[in-house]
Amino acid sequence: MPRQSDLRYTFEPLRGDPFEVVSFTLEEGLSRPFKLELELTSHNAAIDFNQVLDLAGLFTLWRGETPVRYVHGLVSLFTQGDTGFRRTRYTAVIEPTLARFGLRSNWRIFQAQTVPDIITSVLAEHQLTDIRSEICFEHQPREYCVQAGETDLDFIARLAAEEGLLYTFEHRADGHTLVLTDRVGGLGTIGTHTDCPVIYQPMAGGDATEPALNRFHYTEQVRTAVQVQRDYTFTHPRYNQQHTATGDQDLNNQHKDYERYDYPGRYKRDIAGKPFTKTRLTALRNDAKLAHLEGDDARLQPGLAFDLNDHPREDFNDR
Repeated sequence: MPRQSDLRYTFEPLRGDPFEVVSFTLEEGLSRPFKLELELTSHNAAIDFNQVLDLAGLFTLWRGETPVRYVHGLVSLFTQGDTGFRRTRYTAVIEPTLARFGLRSNWRIFQAQTVPDIITSVLAEHQLTDIRSEICFEHQPREYCVQAGETDLDFIARLAAEEGLLYTFEHRADGHTLVLTDRVGGLGTIGTHTDCPVIYQPMAGGDATEPALNRFHYTEQVRTAVQVQRDYTFTHPRYNQQHTATGDQDLNNQHKDYERYDYPGRYKRDIAGKPFTKTRLTALRNDAKLAHLEGDDARLQPGLAFDLNDHPREDFNDR
């Protein structure tokens, strides 16, 4: 039976020999570039920075001889530290190709294009082709859309937030894919109740026989219940262009009269105003229900749903 002591980690740059991994920190979330910080050692005390910096690298988490998780990206920082009797310390930071978009900015106008089309065209400009679209809903063309000195990364983030889009990354041994979607529920799942579920085991000690969550804290908090938006268009001056969105099923444990009113709503047609209003409420309520987890199950990734097993509260043992 595999044990947690079977875990090991490797880092391989595109060029040169692999490093030994001393420690790592991985920060990742939906609609944000991930950041992997690595503390490394090598017998080579004179590694050429030109063979590492701004090139691809692969971090692999192994259980025995089986790879459990990949993190692939570009090396954005590389530091040589002190040299001991046999090894030299190094530090590296790995980020996705998309993070490089934060190094470029522009002033321009896009006309008669949908937000997914605008984002795709910006990605294509920089030869980022390893992307997959999981767009499910129709998105209306914008009469004009301005990038006003923003970095390309900030521009993409702003448009995605306005339109209710999000992105994440899928990693493999030879690359990483940018996944763009408008439905978080479609990003995939981790196991089922009967097939490799996520286990809750708060009192496990010693060398555990399987990965598990040792902490699961669930929180609900009061947030805006109703979003109302109104706008004006000179083509129909007497029509108030008002739309309302409510939290509906999410409001079981709070009052339903906490209403937020915004003017202008930044739309000129009902076909755009209705989804804009719904997206705005979703943003205001994005932390109404939160679960804080700690554990050593390497399968957990942003956007992936999972079934929880063995929690004493049965309604938590659900996806």
